Amino acid sequence: MTKLWGLAIVIVVWLIMLFITVPCQAGFHMDINNDAWAEIGMWTQVSYQWVEDGKIEDDGFEDMNDFMIRRAYLYIKAQVTDYVSFFTHIASDKLGMEKPTGGSLDNSGMGLGSGVAWRDLWITLTLHEAFKIQMGRMYVPLTRNYGTTSTKCMLPIDLPFLQGGSRGGIFYAQKVGRDDGLTLWGNPLDGLFQYRLMISEGVEDDENPEDNLRFVGRIAVSLLEPETSWFNKGTYLGQKKVLSFGVGMDRQDDLTLAGREGEDNKVWTVDAFFDHPIGNGAVTLEAAYIDIENCTQGGPNFYHDLEAGDDGENWYINGGYLLPGSVGPGQLQPYFRYEQVDVDDKDKTDFLSGGFNYYLKGHNCKITADYMHIEPDNSEKDDRDIFTFQITAGF
Repeated sequence: MTKLWGLAIVIVVWLIMLFITVPCQAGFHMDINNDAWAEIGMWTQVSYQWVEDGKIEDDGFEDMNDFMIRRAYLYIKAQVTDYVSFFTHIASDKLGMEKPTGGSLDNSGMGLGSGVAWRDLWITLTLHEAFKIQMGRMYVPLTRNYGTTSTKCMLPIDLPFLQGGSRGGIFYAQKVGRDDGLTLWGNPLDGLFQYRLMISEGVEDDENPEDNLRFVGRIAVSLLEPETSWFNKGTYLGQKKVLSFGVGMDRQDDLTLAGREGEDNKVWTVDAFFDHPIGNGAVTLEAAYIDIENCTQGGPNFYHDLEAGDDGENWYINGGYLLPGSVGPGQLQPYFRYEQVDVDDKDKTDFLSGGFNYYLKGHNCKITADYMHIEPDNSEKDDRDIFTFQITAGF
């Protein structure tokens, strides 16, 4: 671990030196030879959270005040030949995040807490824009919000609660939203259609030694301007006109979940995304529905009732409006999100949040404030409010 931190420090110092001599708007771009090039950049979020009754004490609950490094990403991408490229994120998440039961979150192998890990790492063989072969650790191509949208370019302050946002967990088998495998993907019809088909590892634990393959797929249709890259934006800030509809499916058979053998995990989802300039401003709207059969993740949860082996439904809608003109040196974008987790034979939980982004340099430099209200139907769980203040900077 000490060696990893040392390597990270050396790279960051080298980047700072390079920044002095190489002007570039999106990372440091370096032409190597012929058509080969490389780009390196750094991006981070620092957060403060106040969580009502967020800490479990001997005599009940107490409010939690929690400062953390929410995300810190060093990225490297390169074009090696006309047909071969690679990408990697060296990342750390939730450094300093306090758990309700006390102590800090720590999973060094996944880059959570004190760890630094290869979060994304893949090699892509591009035979045609309509047919690419990608192998390594990458997003699970299921949902739009954490299957194609970059966490650097979200509309609300974080992901939906059931996909790892705020203090939530991710409902599907993953390695911080990623999995190791092979994906076939491409953008036929001039990019108006995109498909992603993944074969990956899925659930890997002592209860599932057979190591059955997982199959995930997603297709999206764009009716206005196409979205052809691996990472989308959660809001385009008036720079793009997008109307997209997506469908995703995820399946892994013959699992042992919550002590029950022979369970098949099945997930399907549909989503819609709209982003369009209005005068000098812009509107963003997104909605998704997710159906979960035999959830693979989680024990008893502090905020909702979904556990491993459960069936349930999840849906959310969020929207925002980029106000025209500037407020001081930046531009203001208020937003809202409503999310619901409804578990079969249990209770549902509602998550209502709203806030604003203040953009100083687009997604590369912004300030965000967010207030979330959590309302579970389960009488054994309390309503809670969470306030988050976050600063983002990167290049």
